[in-house]
Amino acid sequence: MQNEAIVFIELGGDMVPAGRLRITEDGRFSKCEFAYGARYLDRPDAVAIDPVQLPLETGVVTAPADFPLFNAIRDAAPDAWGRSLIDKYVLRRLGRPASEAEFLLASQSGTRIGGLRFGADPRGPGRVLPFALPDFCPSLGDLEEFQALVDHPEDRELPEHLLDYIAPGADLGGARPKGTVMIDGQPWLAKFGRNGDRINMAAAEAGSLDLCEMAGIDTVARRVVSLGGHDTLLLERFDRFHDGDGKLHRRHMVSSLTMLGAHELDRAASGYADINDAMRRYGVGDAGEAIYRRMVMNVLVGNTDDHYRNHAFLLNDRGRYEMSPLYDVTPSLQVSASRSMFLHLGRAGDGREARLENAVAGGAALGLQRDQAVSIANELSSMVEANWERVMRARGSSEQDVSMMRNSFSEAGRQVDPEDPSDRVAARP
Repeated sequence: MQNEAIVFIELGGDMVPAGRLRITEDGRFSKCEFAYGARYLDRPDAVAIDPVQLPLETGVVTAPADFPLFNAIRDAAPDAWGRSLIDKYVLRRLGRPASEAEFLLASQSGTRIGGLRFGADPRGPGRVLPFALPDFCPSLGDLEEFQALVDHPEDRELPEHLLDYIAPGADLGGARPKGTVMIDGQPWLAKFGRNGDRINMAAAEAGSLDLCEMAGIDTVARRVVSLGGHDTLLLERFDRFHDGDGKLHRRHMVSSLTMLGAHELDRAASGYADINDAMRRYGVGDAGEAIYRRMVMNVLVGNTDDHYRNHAFLLNDRGRYEMSPLYDVTPSLQVSASRSMFLHLGRAGDGREARLENAVAGGAALGLQRDQAVSIANELSSMVEANWERVMRARGSSEQDVSMMRNSFSEAGRQVDPEDPSDRVAARP
């Protein structure tokens, strides 16, 4: 089976056809190809939709082996939650599982992450497949029904009206249930609670982001609302903005997966310093201290879910990438206080054990002197120890939740000796 689509990117306020995408699948073999259009390459404001895998060049490019899609195209596709919704829709309508191309192209609702959209021809974005998910973007008042979809994830016989909520939920990344809602003309991401959650996840994530903001990190705007017996976390979509006339626009966004040219299964193949190297290559310049603060806070909060898609970059009007506001920081619950990060604390191979000493040692790869790295780490450690329980309670965490999160914050309050760099923990696989 072969599917083709024109890839559009928003430039100068308009959706511009950038090139043609072809996806070939036969059940055992898949191939993804892309070619920029000649007119697009002639534009003075043309940008590479993927700076690593799809530089601005003529000719057809084939995605590397084992990559079902180019990384920047994959960034615009759903992850586990969205894929499950699309699969549910295709099973109900067509009686079969969805294909990789259908996961990418089924929804054209406009709530897709970033600045890319797809269409059948260069005239504009629109339906590509013989079917399309309902074009619907709910408002804040629709969240109760959206929650109903979340609460019945395995129900093959959902009421027909709940199918409307599949598109705004299927356009987004991540494994947890979520969807886009409009609030006063601005899209927000709703992250729903679900039956079986061990703690109030909305409160835990909002509180973690509050602490990160207190650490001097640019964080996404957020609020917590109560919905159907669960708390829901609302995050303002930073890949959208209004111009002076009030028109809503998209910003092209890529993940660190794309900036590094990595495969999403390459756990432990990269470190925070590798992300900074990519920022120097494709971004606005060195972001060593900003990335270091994020790395230290992930250690202090116990967030081991610091994977490639939880680091994003927004294209600016000069064709360079800026770090997005911080998002998706949540304590990882476990009995042991010992934990390993997804990314290495420094460069690939430097070690992933989530210890404050390791974070300080990794500061050198991010361009920090040891005394600077120690000062920042110790300051943030004291701040988190002094505030985390109060902040979590203020966001709605129960006493039981706070108790369950305590191991996640086991590094908070520890101090690194600025005179003794010998206590670095050995690298772990």
